[in-house]
Amino acid sequence: MQEITRKRAIAIGLRARAPLVARAGALLVLVAAIVFVAISYYRLRNNVPFRLKSETPELSKEIKGIVEGYEQRLMKGDRLYLWLRAARDITFTDDHHELEQVNLAVYPPVGEKPDQISANKAIYDPKQSVITFVGNVKVETKDALKVNTETLAYDQNNEIAQTDAPISFDRENVSGHSTGAIVFAKSKKLDLKKDVEITVAPEVLKDPKAKLSSTRSKPITIHSAQASFEQDAMQLIFSGGVTAEQDRDIMSGDNLYATVNSQKRLQQLNIRGNSYLRSMEEGRSAEVHSVDMDFFLDADQRLERAVALRNAGGKSLNADSELQLNGANLIEVLFQAQGDRSLLKQMRTEGRSVINLSAPKSKANDPRAANKRLTADAVKLLWRITGRDLDKAEAVGNAELFVDPVVKNARADQKTLTAPRIDCDFFENGNLARNFTATGGAKATIEPVQKVEDRGVRTLTSQKMTAVFVKDTQDIDHMDAQGDAKFNENDRNGVAANISYTAADNTVRLRGGDPTVWDSRARTKGIELDSDLTNKVSYSRGKTATTYYSQEQTNGATPFSKVKSPVYVVSDRGEFNSDSGVAIYTGNARAWQDDNFVRGDKLTIYVHEKRMDAFGHVQSEIYNARRRVEGSSSTVPVFATADSMSYSDVNRTLHYEGNVDIRQGTDRLTSAVADVYLLKDSSEVERTIAQRNVVLTQPNRKGTGDWIQYTTADEVAVLKGNPARVEDVEKGSTEGGRLTVYMRDGRVIADDIRGPQSPGRIRSIHKVKKQ
Repeated sequence: MQEITRKRAIAIGLRARAPLVARAGALLVLVAAIVFVAISYYRLRNNVPFRLKSETPELSKEIKGIVEGYEQRLMKGDRLYLWLRAARDITFTDDHHELEQVNLAVYPPVGEKPDQISANKAIYDPKQSVITFVGNVKVETKDALKVNTETLAYDQNNEIAQTDAPISFDRENVSGHSTGAIVFAKSKKLDLKKDVEITVAPEVLKDPKAKLSSTRSKPITIHSAQASFEQDAMQLIFSGGVTAEQDRDIMSGDNLYATVNSQKRLQQLNIRGNSYLRSMEEGRSAEVHSVDMDFFLDADQRLERAVALRNAGGKSLNADSELQLNGANLIEVLFQAQGDRSLLKQMRTEGRSVINLSAPKSKANDPRAANKRLTADAVKLLWRITGRDLDKAEAVGNAELFVDPVVKNARADQKTLTAPRIDCDFFENGNLARNFTATGGAKATIEPVQKVEDRGVRTLTSQKMTAVFVKDTQDIDHMDAQGDAKFNENDRNGVAANISYTAADNTVRLRGGDPTVWDSRARTKGIELDSDLTNKVSYSRGKTATTYYSQEQTNGATPFSKVKSPVYVVSDRGEFNSDSGVAIYTGNARAWQDDNFVRGDKLTIYVHEKRMDAFGHVQSEIYNARRRVEGSSSTVPVFATADSMSYSDVNRTLHYEGNVDIRQGTDRLTSAVADVYLLKDSSEVERTIAQRNVVLTQPNRKGTGDWIQYTTADEVAVLKGNPARVEDVEKGSTEGGRLTVYMRDGRVIADDIRGPQSPGRIRSIHKVKKQ
């Protein structure tokens, strides 16, 4: 809808009408109060009791007394309260009075200007407690409200003032008239009986010679069959069919209810039954219809919004991009002033509303153009200042935004965005989508219009999602999902605080909130995770952590013994190739299962080849060594450090290289290279072979050589060298080409049996303890 000058026009009239009717109602209630004071005064003065007779009263025509130039003042303290004057006061034998050229003034507690009633004649019947003003009855209040009629009767018993004669009233820029009126003083209610008409001129035109330069400065006229005012409720009611007109605009309905605040200003207007609002301006006509309508005014009584209730609908005409609204239970329309017109500012709906926004007529054949369908329990549309093109749209409650390309070719996509709420931004013209932001739990699907083998449906969910579109093609450039974001494509899944999908490189980027990707084999976390969906390669940066659901899921590539227990890997960065099965962890990398671990600058897991490499500052506690002490056996963990390590599940071997340092309890073995052979079905070591610069250290004992083999089963170490040497603090030292060390009892045997061609040479030095 483009603009509706109508509603602003109505606002001007309603702004002034409220004080008018409120003042008129209050005045007539005041009239009843004034008359009540007068009757009370007469009763007190004459002190004549009476009884109401059942028969129809008939006033006496027999005169009992005449007072010429009657005047009476009633004081409250030292201040004049009531002043009654009459050219003549005639008293009849039945004690009724007839006053001629009567004037009654009631003064306020503060101020000098009174409320006054004057008439050609006033008839007071004390028996019936009725006073009737007849002939040129005029009422004027201290705040300049004037009422004119020919008769006005007041029944003190029922506290009702009424007239069947035409009555008119005006105050400043407000005037009106009706036929007949009733004032109920007790309930402070005023009824205008029939043929009600109220005209309100804009307050800016207090100068009657001023020109009406615009629609806003033109008067508004309200017609209705009846009208009433309830002072306690501060409510105005127009019934029997009501219309409000200003220039070419019109508002109508069966009944109209207006609520006035304590400052006698209109704050709310309600139309009930057959409500209709129309604006007719060349090139910008629009209309809204419903069963009921409500109007709300600001502090200056300017219309801020209008609400259409039940079976509400609306449409715009003669626009490049047209709007149609269907299915709403409620429509709220807001306007913005621009010159002498009211341009459409926003529209809000409730009830399952469907808003169709057609592609611009000027681009009907443009492949970039798209029709849009916005569906939700409540929708708000906001227009640009021109009132022609959409600026924003807000859809709340099971919202769905469907973008359907006009030209349906093999490259075209249908985009569906669903969420509890969707906020849409549009480019400056043409109703072309700039971005859609869905909140409260969003889901986006991108589905090809035509089925293409290499294009499938991708799903992205999050608490908030923004889909950014390319202006020229209206294809998705990227989608940013924020808050509990999730991505799914076949077996691949990802979660993070934020996920961004970029169409150009077909990559999903996970950021914030412990980003995690997983498939049926493992789960990986990191500060930043990128997944190349085309090449099936993922990258992790910062606090990378992978959990293989079990050692089986690594295909035995990790050197841990519990097949069903999970394996954990952490590092600074990671790279994972789904097809090749290679996972590379770089920067302070560590893999572990329970108390067993491997640490290094870089860890590489080869799932398909069942092996793992570690490089740089390698540390490990992967296996245990069994020891027997005093007839019982136990296992102790073995710690190892090296420059690198390789594990082969096929061979059940650990290969350490570079500055190898292996510790087992109080025993320590250092070398350049070491190979550890594990038992087939456990993490216990079978034997260890170390080479180059071998040093074996035990409490009070040290062995050196070029090669060593330690067998766990018999706890025997075979040391070779040129020469191999064992030093014992208590027993002395032994040198030879080959030495066998029995670790349990500390025996060292030189058994350099290398064949007949190379007989060995042995040297022993023994220490003798002093007796």
